[in-house]
Amino acid sequence: MNKLAKGAIAAGAAGILLLGGLGTLAFWNDSTAVNGGNVTTGTLALSDAVCDGGWVYAVGNAGVGAPVGLIVPGDTISKECTFAITATGDNLEADLVIPAEVTFTSSPDAPTLNATASASYTTAGGVTGATVTSANDGDIVTATIKVVFPFGDAALVNTNDTQGILSTLDDITVSLAQTES
Repeated sequence: MNKLAKGAIAAGAAGILLLGGLGTLAFWNDSTAVNGGNVTTGTLALSDAVCDGGWVYAVGNAGVGAPVGLIVPGDTISKECTFAITATGDNLEADLVIPAEVTFTSSPDAPTLNATASASYTTAGGVTGATVTSANDGDIVTATIKVVFPFGDAALVNTNDTQGILSTLDDITVSLAQTES
């Protein structure tokens, strides 16, 4: 037999031995179950609002604190509402918010008006700001809501067509929205 034939036979035998060993690789393993246990979630809620009877003229207007009679463009009106906060949970953080824009719905023949809105918040303990944590659980918060009756121009609603109309300011929703802490 020549060298070439002997080499080919040796290579073939080595290949067969290697292929035969593919199924014999062994390693140990194990697993176990981990008890999931109980998890209790926190809570986040506002009680129903208790508000002043009507709107008053806000700081910066003539007649500040007086009940709103006949509103004119540029007037800022305000109302105070109180809520009880329920806020429980590790690492809980939430913000009190209202929409930036509210609507005055008018009688069928008059235009609907959009107005800007804002609010400031104070707790009974004197804490101010819109951020709530579990430390505020049970606090009473007062929201001072302000709405600005908009000016108009020739291209927009609220020119002379808003004089002498009866409008209703639509409900304003105060929300408590969780943020990442």
